Amino acid sequence: MMEPPFEIEIPRGRVIEVQRDDSRVRRGGGLLRGMAVIWKHWKESFRLNRSYSQIHGTFTIQYPEEKPRIPEAYRNMPILLYDDETGHELCTSCFQCERICPPQVIHMTQAKDPATGKPVPAVAEFIIEYDACMSCGFCAEVCPFDAIKMDHEFELSTDDHAQLTVHKAQLNRPISYYASIAPTMWAEVRESALKKLQGNIRRRPDVIGIAPHLTERIAARRAELAAQAAAPSPAAEPASPPAPSAPTEARKLTPEEKAAKLAAIRAAKAAQAGDGVTPSAEGGTPAEAPPADDKAARLAAIRAANAAKKAAATDAAPAATGEPTAPTPADDKAARLAAIRAANAAKKAAATDAAPAATGEPTTPTPADDKAARLAAIRAANAAKRKQAADSVDTEEGS
Repeated sequence: MMEPPFEIEIPRGRVIEVQRDDSRVRRGGGLLRGMAVIWKHWKESFRLNRSYSQIHGTFTIQYPEEKPRIPEAYRNMPILLYDDETGHELCTSCFQCERICPPQVIHMTQAKDPATGKPVPAVAEFIIEYDACMSCGFCAEVCPFDAIKMDHEFELSTDDHAQLTVHKAQLNRPISYYASIAPTMWAEVRESALKKLQGNIRRRPDVIGIAPHLTERIAARRAELAAQAAAPSPAAEPASPPAPSAPTEARKLTPEEKAAKLAAIRAAKAAQAGDGVTPSAEGGTPAEAPPADDKAARLAAIRAANAAKKAAATDAAPAATGEPTAPTPADDKAARLAAIRAANAAKKAAATDAAPAATGEPTTPTPADDKAARLAAIRAANAAKRKQAADSVDTEEGS
C-alpha cells in the first residue's frame, strides 16, 4: 500500500509535495544502476587516445612530480626582498606591517649607526611567526617600500615547531626571485621601489642594511684585500722588451674613453691659450695678437686724443688773454707716463726681435706693437713741445 505524499504547509499558502521514493525503480535497481556506471568507465579506460579529439575522462595532476600553475596574486607566507646588485634590503623598519598585522605575528628591530647611535633606515632583525600567520596579505599591501611580498611556496610542513618562527636570514629573497613568480606585479612597482632604495642606501653607513649572508662575504673580501695590501711585494724584475704584437683591428671607444680623450684635447687647448700662442695652419708662423692687445691699443689712442684736445684748449686760453702760463702738474705727470710707456714699448720690441733671432726665423711686428710705438712717439713729442714752451716763457721773464 503506497503511503500518502508528505505535505508541507508554507505560511504564504503554497504547498510543496515531496515524493519519498521512486516507485518506478524496483528493489536492487539502484545498485544495478551504479554498477552500470562503473562498468561504463572501466570499459572506456581501455580505449586508446590517438588524437586530442579522443581525450576523455577526468584529468588530474601527478603531484608532486607535476606542480600546479599558481597565479601571481596567490598569497601564502610573507618574504623580504633585497637588491641583487647591491645586496641592500628594501625594508627600512617603518613598522607599518607590524602595526597592521591582525594576529600580530610580525616583530622587527630598527638598525642604528654604531658611531652616533642614531636610527638609520634599515632593519636589524625581522621575525614572522609562520605558525600563526593567516596569509591575509595586509603587510604586503601597506608596505610603502615594496619590501615585503607574499610567497608562492606552500610546502612548509615540518615536525619541528620552532622552525615556524622565521628570522630575517630565512625571509630574505632576491628581487629576481619575486620577479620570476610575479613578473607583472613587480613590473608595476619596480621603478618606484628601486628609486626609494637608492635614497635609503645613501643614509646607511658601512654594511648596515645589507642581507646577512652577503655581509659575511663582504667582510671576508675586505680581510683578503687588507692581507694583500700588508703582504710585501716581490722584488721588481728587469722589464723585458715587449714582443711585437700582431696588428689588431681598431676597436670602438667606450663612453669613458671618449670622455677622457675629449678632456685631454680641451686641456691642450687651454694650455695653448694660456701661453698666448695659437698654432697657425702652416705651423711655423706666429698668429696675430690676441683681442686684448687691440683693445689696449685703441684705449691708448683714445686717451692720447683726449690729452691732445686738453693741451690745445690749455694753449688757446693763454693766447686769448696774452699771458704766458707754466705747465700744470697734470701735464708733467702725463709726460712722465708717456716716457715710461715709450720705454716699455721699446723693451717689448727688443724682446720680440730677440726671440726670432734665437730661432733663426724672421718675424714681423704685430699691428698692436706698431700702434703703441707710434702713440708713444707722439706723446713724447707733445711733452717735448710743452717743455720747450715752458723754457721760452722762463727766458722771457728773466730778460
